[in-house]
Amino acid sequence: MTNPPTAPPAFSPLAAAVRAERLRIRTLRPLVLTLALVPLLTAATAFAYANGDSGGDPLYGAFFGVMFGQLTALVLGTLVVTGQLAGDGGAHVFLAVPRRGIAYAARLLATAGHLLLAGLLAGVLTSLCARLATGDPAVGPGDATAWRAVIGCALYLTLAGLLASGVATWLRHGVATLSVTVAVLFLLPFVVGETAGGVARFLPATAGQLVLRAEPVDGPLGPWTGLGVLALWAALAVGAGWWRLRGRDV
Repeated sequence: MTNPPTAPPAFSPLAAAVRAERLRIRTLRPLVLTLALVPLLTAATAFAYANGDSGGDPLYGAFFGVMFGQLTALVLGTLVVTGQLAGDGGAHVFLAVPRRGIAYAARLLATAGHLLLAGLLAGVLTSLCARLATGDPAVGPGDATAWRAVIGCALYLTLAGLLASGVATWLRHGVATLSVTVAVLFLLPFVVGETAGGVARFLPATAGQLVLRAEPVDGPLGPWTGLGVLALWAALAVGAGWWRLRGRDV
């Protein structure tokens, strides 16, 4: 007596939604190109800036390309949201996935997963390029502190992209989202400087980039606690996006 054919494994609604989001990111050309630019731009600047002025911290100088990588991470986090919610696209999404919390979580998880992999590749390539450019073993993959920077690079870029996704969900406008996030991550640290005292240390970029430094910086934050501050900023943006999404018609 033959056994009946087994049914294909059933996926939970969240797993199915994540699979759909992953497929979308991997097949839409603007998203694929932006994702590819994350490691390319980050690593390409290692040769240009590895021997530049790093304030006495060669590891931070080697990972200066994260400044460019985070811009592409912001663009990806923005496009993943605005490209889907533009026009009546939001209505189509919620017809396919009626539970908005699942749709939102799936979008964030798919974005974070792709950025984490791209960030790890960016960190490894940056470390290799910096080692070749400077000849300094302290910035190469064989150094434990350099590996911390590699992992920190991946987490930093992932959190930057999630921050952009949260802001984009709130604003639903790509240009406005990039204006806000670029201002907060790039311009605000230079504008605030030392005028606000210790407050400037808790800005997302200033705190998050501590994980890329070999030398400790004066202040209450260390490499991982600084990255935790960036995670709090990203969580606030994601939470604000969910609060706004929950109250919309579409």
